[in-house]
Amino acid sequence: MYLSIMKPDVLREVSVLGRGLWVVEGPDGPVLVVKVGKEFILAAREIRELKLYLAPYESGAVTGLTLLTTCFDDPHSPLMIKTPLLGGDLLTQALQSLPDDFSICFFDEHNRELLSCSAQACINELREHARLVTPLENEHWHPMMAQAEIWFSVTTAEDDARAMTVRLLDDLFPSDFLITDFTRQGFQGSKRFSYTQLERPEPGPLQEIDIIYLLQWAYSAEQIIHGPLKVSDGEELADAVVLGREVTLLLQAKDSPNTAAILGTKLERKRKKAVSQLKEGLSQLRGAISTIKREGNPLLKLVSGDPLDIDLAARPLVGVVIVKELFIDAYDEYGALILDFMDEVGIRVLAFDYNEFAVMARHCPSEQALLSAFWQISECAVERRIYPRLCFPELPPR
Repeated sequence: MYLSIMKPDVLREVSVLGRGLWVVEGPDGPVLVVKVGKEFILAAREIRELKLYLAPYESGAVTGLTLLTTCFDDPHSPLMIKTPLLGGDLLTQALQSLPDDFSICFFDEHNRELLSCSAQACINELREHARLVTPLENEHWHPMMAQAEIWFSVTTAEDDARAMTVRLLDDLFPSDFLITDFTRQGFQGSKRFSYTQLERPEPGPLQEIDIIYLLQWAYSAEQIIHGPLKVSDGEELADAVVLGREVTLLLQAKDSPNTAAILGTKLERKRKKAVSQLKEGLSQLRGAISTIKREGNPLLKLVSGDPLDIDLAARPLVGVVIVKELFIDAYDEYGALILDFMDEVGIRVLAFDYNEFAVMARHCPSEQALLSAFWQISECAVERRIYPRLCFPELPPR
């Protein structure tokens, strides 16, 4: 909360920033803002180190560089932020004068500052390349990201040795605090406040609220119901129900604890966890869909006990499962599960990892835009029997 408290006017800049990097002027000099998911932030706090790589880009006669900001929570598959240096953008210009000693502040996708540190790095190479990089158009953003990912997958020991190390030194503000939020609480089932924290031993309810915040990019708060209960047995119908104008969304969320103790989880175990979360989410969706098909319009109530007067038969149903993490090279397996499930239940069903859904929600700030993305994914999946992953650019301000 260092930057949020010491220079709150900067939050306007942070709020329009997509996931990635930004440089702002703080109370004691330049601040590198890192906007990223909670897993990256916790890993950075515990490891106290980031590695910066400059990945080359080439397209015909055009050349460029992509800055890769990595945190090695896993020696073979680190967490990463890919930032194409477009030359004419404000970030590249700011990096030209970023000193070796600076502050670094980590914000999540909801603009909550969860970690603030002083930092030190020898970044002469970064400053020099930022000055020399040729201005590129936004059309190069996607290919630069794709080439950077391929380049990093075959990096050598020499590439690792050339990487610039950012050491995270003293905390500028304690990171073990709770943030209480009294805004964005107009959704049905709200307790009129929520809280968040960096470490989450019990993740479920916190992730559900974060997803509801994301849904409010496209829907009014009143259209969203958190955890409606069936009157018949008191069991939850779904983690969230969204009463859209065109469809009704049934949403199931699956997360894992975000604690220092699980940072060393092996990659293979993470992969298995992704599949098990997807299967569990689909199974819970099956129960909700079966209830609605069987009863037509089951009696529901809020957790508070207040009755819900809604018509679940009024519009087509669409199922959404959001898990902690999906791996790009395992989409064949995920796709087979989703497609078989759609064939079984007869409705559209989509699955995302949380970070992917956060980017999508930001780029689709209306029901029409969000459903358009959903339709593109599901139509491609049905026609090609391949479940695709949409890619949205997080372009820096110009």
